[in-house]
Amino acid sequence: MKTSFFLTAFCLISLSIFVVYSKLSDEIFRGNNTSISISEDEETYQLKASYNRHITGRIQQYINHCIKPNSLFQSENDYFDANTTLADKTEFYIKESPGKLKIVLDKRKNSSASLQRIKNMCTGIKDVLGEK
Repeated sequence: MKTSFFLTAFCLISLSIFVVYSKLSDEIFRGNNTSISISEDEETYQLKASYNRHITGRIQQYINHCIKPNSLFQSENDYFDANTTLADKTEFYIKESPGKLKIVLDKRKNSSASLQRIKNMCTGIKDVLGEK
């Protein structure tokens, strides 16, 4: 009887410490750990970004806004890894998870208008990441 009481108490205390630590660590580590790089060569245009997980929802909303009438993300915890084609025939690769984003556009498969659309979206993503 005594052993089960102590075991239960130990488990509850451990669980409480874990919950408090995970909440506090999320707050503590929300510092500026944002990294974004945009590169372009003759064949591709690419954005790679890593950022705090709490910004993921804003990034997803911004991307959905930019690619209307299409929509990629339904919830903030979506993981997305796909080649996608928009209504205007823009084709690109996107890989997204909380805190990480990669977009690659093949210039040979897209028009200059599609390239400009993705460039504008990537510039906007950079701005959203800068807002915090």
